[in-house]
Amino acid sequence: MEQRDQYFMGHSSAEQRRLQQQAGELAGESAALFDEIGVAPGARVVEFGCGPQGCLELLSDRVGESGTVVGIEMSEEAVALARAFLADHKIGNVEVHQGDAKATGLPRGTFDLATARLVLVNVPAPEALVAEMAALVKPGGAVALHEADWGMNLCDPPSEAWDVFQAAFIAYSHANEIDPFIGRRIPRLLRAAGLDDVRVRPLIHLYEAGHSRRRIFVQFARNLRDRILAQGLMRDSEFVEALAELERHLDDPTTLVVWPYFQAWARKPQ
Repeated sequence: MEQRDQYFMGHSSAEQRRLQQQAGELAGESAALFDEIGVAPGARVVEFGCGPQGCLELLSDRVGESGTVVGIEMSEEAVALARAFLADHKIGNVEVHQGDAKATGLPRGTFDLATARLVLVNVPAPEALVAEMAALVKPGGAVALHEADWGMNLCDPPSEAWDVFQAAFIAYSHANEIDPFIGRRIPRLLRAAGLDDVRVRPLIHLYEAGHSRRRIFVQFARNLRDRILAQGLMRDSEFVEALAELERHLDDPTTLVVWPYFQAWARKPQ
């Protein structure tokens, strides 16, 4: 029997394109995180759930020719896209492996940094993934996370369509054992994995008219349509009507759109 895809957003081609665009949109915040941690030339780094691009180029630049970066990704298509990206940009110090991020098979205690961006909010059993990250880093090494929290995003004026999709996404998450409020919980996950010196940085994104991420809720809805309908969380007619209303609301330049994220990082005790 075919194994059910547990990744919240799925691995469609549309989702891979969204992730490629996202790599550029979030690059500045990720770069600031890596610089704060102090990713040095010669470091050995692993990125969990790197997707078709992720932070691979940012990490490659920081570790330099004497360092190495390993990307772990479950989607075959995403792995192929990531390898093509690396080849096109002549990035030779990065390799991408297809596999389970909760059981990578990589050597324990050999990495200076393990990182993941917007992965825990998409998978069940996030504790297992953080435990694997902690196991891979050496004493003094860092684990860094960048996560979303579905309980804090908002639009104003309020929109019934926004609320309908918000409720459907949260119900879908819970039905598939995914925590949509993981952002606020990542400091606790780092501590539970045996890490200390936990640092936290909240990030508030304001998506004004013309911003490339202003319609991200619409992208999520389209990518998840088949899954939402299959699980009976919305009727097809309800979905179509709500999506049209959501698009109209977001097209209004006076609508306020806010999305929150959290970065948290910690060290493995010496």
